[in-house]
Amino acid sequence: MNASGEFLVSASSRTLFGLRTCDLGWNAVLGLAEGLISLRGNRTTLAFLDERTVLRQVIDALYRDQLSRRLLLPGGSRIFSLLANALQAKPTPVRFSAGTFVPALLTFLEKGRRIGIAGEDIARIDALRGHFARHAPWHDIVTIAPDDEIVQRCDLIIVDAANPAAERRMERRLSSVPAGLVVMAGSGLSGFIEDAPVRVGAKVPSMPAKASFA
Repeated sequence: MNASGEFLVSASSRTLFGLRTCDLGWNAVLGLAEGLISLRGNRTTLAFLDERTVLRQVIDALYRDQLSRRLLLPGGSRIFSLLANALQAKPTPVRFSAGTFVPALLTFLEKGRRIGIAGEDIARIDALRGHFARHAPWHDIVTIAPDDEIVQRCDLIIVDAANPAAERRMERRLSSVPAGLVVMAGSGLSGFIEDAPVRVGAKVPSMPAKASFA
């Protein structure tokens, strides 16, 4: 699809918990994401509004400010719906999560893209790179570790972060990296990692593709 800034502005939205949230179905959201990836010289950060983020933004003003500047997809479980009902905020009929959205987006993107998997835990991002390289082998998927020198744009960056503090560090780290779309996945991709040790900064054997490229 051909994307434009007007498409993002006109995208249907509703307010949940005081935050503007995208109110589109699956096909429309995937098409929107594809369009944002295609926008050269622009960057959009996408995140998921669920019970964890809702509760966090209540006590963390900085985090709430970050969320207000992101494209938010409604998510959450039954707990999220209960919270919404308690506050008389009708939840959207379609809910998203990092674990469902990321693989669906990679499949939806028929044209091969350069995709970065960024995070502070090297074992986790290596495992995620391996999983998604098998899931969508037509994409060029690389890892972006804390000490990597990043000199080439990525069309899409997926951020794996254990908590909001790690998310903020990675967002600062990636601020100078050209990218069309950044997806803040939190720890929502853990289900794709099998037997991956949780060791921040650990040096493990990695797959050939890395984010240090000339």
